[in-house]
Amino acid sequence: MAVEITEKAHAELMKLDVGPDRFLRLDIVPGGCSGMTYKAALDSALRPDDEIIYEEGPLRIVADAGSVLFLDGLKIDYSDDLIRSGFRFLSPKSVQSCGCGASFAV
Repeated sequence: MAVEITEKAHAELMKLDVGPDRFLRLDIVPGGCSGMTYKAALDSALRPDDEIIYEEGPLRIVADAGSVLFLDGLKIDYSDDLIRSGFRFLSPKSVQSCGCGASFAV
């Protein structure tokens, strides 16, 4: 499983107080114009089907087995531009996305 986090995204994630007892959970859920969307939340409880898809120092990113299928090769970036600031998820598996970039299809 290869997930890349840019330096800027890593710094922003560290501001969210991740650590030994808190990690970022990424899920792929149905939604948006193109069919699927990313759901990201802080969590502290691992589930039986979870996989750690990224770990560097105190930063861990976890996903359930169903979501992992779509996350290999994912690049997480952060933009602080005025129009559309926030985390950006760039996937080589995405073949289509909606105009606002919030959802994708594989």
